[in-house]
Amino acid sequence: MELFARDELEEAIETLHIATAFFTVDPVVDELLSMVDWPNGGKRLVESSAGDGAFLAAALRKLLAARPEVRDNEISVLMRGYEIHQATAYEARGRLEQILVDHGRSRSAARAVAHDVVIHGDFVKDCPDGPQWDCSIGNPPFWRMAHVPDVLRSVYERTLPSYSLADLLHGFIAKCAATLKHGGELAFVGSDRWMFSSSAAELRQVIGERFGIAHLRRLDCSSSFYRPKNRKAGQPPRIHPVAVCLRDTKDCVKQLSRLPVYPDADTGSVEGLRTLGEVAKVRLGPWLGPHGIFVVGPDVAATLPPEVLVPVVDTDNIKGGVYSPPSKFAIRTIPGEEPCSAVMAHLDAHLHRMPKSKQRTEKRWLPPETFARVDLSQPTLLVPRIASTLRPVRIPAGVLAIDHGISIVAAGEATLDELEEELRRPEAESWIRARAPRLENNYWSVTTTLLRQLPVSL
Repeated sequence: MELFARDELEEAIETLHIATAFFTVDPVVDELLSMVDWPNGGKRLVESSAGDGAFLAAALRKLLAARPEVRDNEISVLMRGYEIHQATAYEARGRLEQILVDHGRSRSAARAVAHDVVIHGDFVKDCPDGPQWDCSIGNPPFWRMAHVPDVLRSVYERTLPSYSLADLLHGFIAKCAATLKHGGELAFVGSDRWMFSSSAAELRQVIGERFGIAHLRRLDCSSSFYRPKNRKAGQPPRIHPVAVCLRDTKDCVKQLSRLPVYPDADTGSVEGLRTLGEVAKVRLGPWLGPHGIFVVGPDVAATLPPEVLVPVVDTDNIKGGVYSPPSKFAIRTIPGEEPCSAVMAHLDAHLHRMPKSKQRTEKRWLPPETFARVDLSQPTLLVPRIASTLRPVRIPAGVLAIDHGISIVAAGEATLDELEEELRRPEAESWIRARAPRLENNYWSVTTTLLRQLPVSL
């Protein structure tokens, strides 16, 4: 970090603060603090991202209630918090100072203790490595690492293990776990996605070698956080939070591994049921690039040979679960065969609009994801990837779903009618809803992998 100018670092920290400063309300703080064995037996507690001091304040009150005689110099040994944002660190210190004054300390003594407890620094960089804490609590920042300013990201990439670099939350979880003693406990608020996303699979595996899940509860995003006074109010973070407590694996029934953990999933057994992937083909519609190149409207289609045109559907054709006939066409091209002059003339006039990363230097007549071998001879069921309900729509034979729409094709003994009936069952929607990543406005993201795993009674 010393390679960067000081004002650049301060600007980066301010950017980080603006993006991640969502502080936890007292009831959630109290819930998480009650999950760890604090302040019993001289155990030491750390808060990795102290914010305005909500967790530290609650921990200090518990310490003073349990040990009214605790000496000032013991407090900063028993508890510590790190806050990267200077003004917020000062606010946290002021909060602890007032608690100590209320408990009979002089103002100067209280100020000194608060200064020692709240470290103005970066937990990832400044907290010494190695096991030293018995309890780690808090609300670590959640932000995709790709969005973190370079001056900070460069430090994290050098400091944190590679499996924790997809998101700041992943990095803080890894660091917190690494600083806990044997038998230590980690209780925190975080985005639910670290529990089931593939980018966190190795993180879960490594953490799961020591820790299991002792407590897991979904939180209401709109009521679990508040913004600092100098930030916009009324804007909850764009995550779906959970409260988690991790303990030694021997003390937990629910283990942590590479496998996804779904906070809302029914743990009831589906033993003996086959999956949708075993009775049907589930495929992803190809992305053919920006419309106007390989996907054209009727005016352009009228200038091209009909044998190269395939009707296509996307989200524009599905409104309220109702299918409307195609109004666009895809140009079907074959890998080993250059198209006719009319097709090449059209493509050459428009291929400059293709994103550079998707432009082909050879066989430029092929789209980013070819569909030359896709069988369209049978009708299919289309499931939107972004949905508020699991409502499949029947698509006629000869029509191609594009832009990563999910198509389900009958296979084996199952008929399309039976598959449609299965997908419309309330149990199917409940199963998907409990496992699909949540989006805003009560929508969720459906994937081919998840659909293939859906238990069916066929």
